[in-house]
Amino acid sequence: MKKQKGKRTVWGILGIYVVGSWICLQVVDVLGQNLPLPSWAFSLTLVLLVLGAPVTAATAYLQSRRQEDPGTDGPASGLDHKFFTWRTVLLGGIGALAIWGVAVTGWLLVGADQPTEGEILAAVDQIDSLTAGSHFSQAYELVEDLDGRIRDDSVRADLWARVSQPVTIETNPEGALVRRRDFAPAGAEWVDLGRTPLTVERYPFGQARVRFELEGYTSREFAWLPGELAAQGPVDLLPEGSLPPGMVPVRGEAGSEGYGLFVPGLEQVENLSLGEFLMAETEVTNREYALFVQAGGYTDPSCWEHPFVENGIQLSFDEAMAQFTDATGRPGPASWDAGTYPPETGDFPIGGVSWYEAAAYACFTGKSLPTVYHWYAAANPFSSHHVVPLSNYGNGPDPVRENEGVSRDGIYDLAGNVREWVQNANGESRFILGGGWSDQQYAFNDAVTAPAFDRSPLNGIRLVQYLDSTNVMAAGAPLELAFRDYQAETPVSDEVFEAFRQAYSYDDTPLNARVVSSDTTDSWIRERIDMDAGYGGETLTTFLFIPKGSNGPHQTVVYFPGSGVIYRRSFADVNAGAFEFLLRSGRAVAFPVFKGTFERGTELGSDIQDESNLWRDHMIAWATDLRRTVDYLEARDEFDLDRLGYLGISWGGAVAPVMLALENRIRASVIIVGGLLMQKAQGMADPFHFLPRVSQPTVMINARFDSFYPLETSGRPLFDNLGTPEDQRKLVVIDANHGVLSYARNQVVGEALSWFDQYLGPVR
Repeated sequence: MKKQKGKRTVWGILGIYVVGSWICLQVVDVLGQNLPLPSWAFSLTLVLLVLGAPVTAATAYLQSRRQEDPGTDGPASGLDHKFFTWRTVLLGGIGALAIWGVAVTGWLLVGADQPTEGEILAAVDQIDSLTAGSHFSQAYELVEDLDGRIRDDSVRADLWARVSQPVTIETNPEGALVRRRDFAPAGAEWVDLGRTPLTVERYPFGQARVRFELEGYTSREFAWLPGELAAQGPVDLLPEGSLPPGMVPVRGEAGSEGYGLFVPGLEQVENLSLGEFLMAETEVTNREYALFVQAGGYTDPSCWEHPFVENGIQLSFDEAMAQFTDATGRPGPASWDAGTYPPETGDFPIGGVSWYEAAAYACFTGKSLPTVYHWYAAANPFSSHHVVPLSNYGNGPDPVRENEGVSRDGIYDLAGNVREWVQNANGESRFILGGGWSDQQYAFNDAVTAPAFDRSPLNGIRLVQYLDSTNVMAAGAPLELAFRDYQAETPVSDEVFEAFRQAYSYDDTPLNARVVSSDTTDSWIRERIDMDAGYGGETLTTFLFIPKGSNGPHQTVVYFPGSGVIYRRSFADVNAGAFEFLLRSGRAVAFPVFKGTFERGTELGSDIQDESNLWRDHMIAWATDLRRTVDYLEARDEFDLDRLGYLGISWGGAVAPVMLALENRIRASVIIVGGLLMQKAQGMADPFHFLPRVSQPTVMINARFDSFYPLETSGRPLFDNLGTPEDQRKLVVIDANHGVLSYARNQVVGEALSWFDQYLGPVR
């Protein structure tokens, strides 16, 4: 009976221990729900309780034996007497509680702010969303806030790689103080990065202004992306006094070989290599121009070097000067009165001058007006989405340097404030660039001309000085500006269009299609299909991207890419980068290799249309390539031709009217940064005439500051002339430049997927 009693005592104590342990775990669980305890607090409690269980059981057993049979004590049991006592168990419990308390308290003091895995994943999503929308400063600040709270170095490194990159900065000579500030918003604070040479391990993504300061040298300022800064090599600093006051060095070009100028209406003009030149940081001010007036500039003919021609008639010097007067008839700009400017406007840009006055002032200073080439090399239209929002397109001129939309080389007001006369003629007119304070913001990208005698209050001056004469004469030669006012043009009649349609007809010959290769990634399968092109004995290659995890039939989108593919010559460059979002949404993509691209390269030089037979024949071939690809899709059961879409980006958006008007099996289209070109083409190859014949639901996603397809003169005319019913078309305008997929990817992708979901149906 004594043994039974001892067993009951041991099991009773273990029962009490289990109940007590359960209570402890419940208490820790409740505390964890109401206090910021570490995630491992519950596990630590459980481990300590499990470790204590055998000690408690052994102590209970030995203590019960002693009570039942005191004679069992002996020398061998001394260790039991010493360690397996209730006092030892109590001290062990206190020790375990102390371990738990020290661990948890230490964590609360040192690591309580450590984010959970869920919080980190949520932060990653937020960071990626911010960077996809080009909100780099906010993303950087979020990572900065998390950095001190995360103990895992690999997690921290991954987060920093999403918002920054290492950048090494050098100057010649060394020792310059480098300062950085975000490009936007206006008034952002300058941050000292250190003295050169230095490496900034976490240089933030996004456009920024960077300033270099060194005693005895002229300070230099630039607006660069981190990759541009990293690629610069040592920045040359020039001794003070080695540059004319207010002038900064500029390098660059206005276009590229094989394309022409990156200027709407001048894409057809051959690009020229330029030597280094200096450009004034600011537009000429009233105070500066007054020196010319006071020096007798309007009475001394020595700087009036160009013949005065108005309406085909050459004027004498006196006849011309009679027109160049202020509001009171005194010599000077039209914006002055009584021979001078209002006293409070000395630092405002000069306005109200003709091209002849601008050229004479440039001569007076020993400098020049820029050419179209040099002006656009400095202005860099690709930066318009950064520069224009911080420039003056308002109710009147601002003092120079007041607006913060500076160029890549630290030049103020190339966008807005006043227009700037340049050297090149266009008939009797001259180019005047950048737009003025009352112009629309898209004027920054547009090549505009005005009569050389025009004296609008918006007409101002900026000067350059050429350090290298390379191509200066050629760059200043007259230019022919291509421009089409699509509001004034009328599409061809239905009868004429039917003749155009016949030119695009092709024989329904066998495709003779064959799968040449099939590659598999984690997310999709890429098939290369070769088939008869249906013209000229040529082979048409189409790449099919098929998402994995779906048996079909697949909703499919035919993709027409941007013009970069014209300059590529290998199928190895075919990838899903631009349309991966479609594959992730469960849609298949057909990517025809259009004639003149990749390994089907021809003498086609660019995507700029012209009136040649070469362009016409290529347009017909592109339409045939697309339609033969659709024929192939129709022959395969795994593609759903009742839900066929079209995605055209840039060039693919410009030719979309032709593709959509001719291929009625396409049920919905998405056009990203597309528009109508300023150059003429033969009627049957001119997308404008196809627009009214487009009937598919279409969303256009355009950029407000697009330097390729300006919104008002190119993008909107395409949208307005679509034959699609008004309730089935949509124009989305994003505050970005041509690269909207980089600048606002989330918004673009969201609009595209929503459109296909609406008109093709959700992916099943």
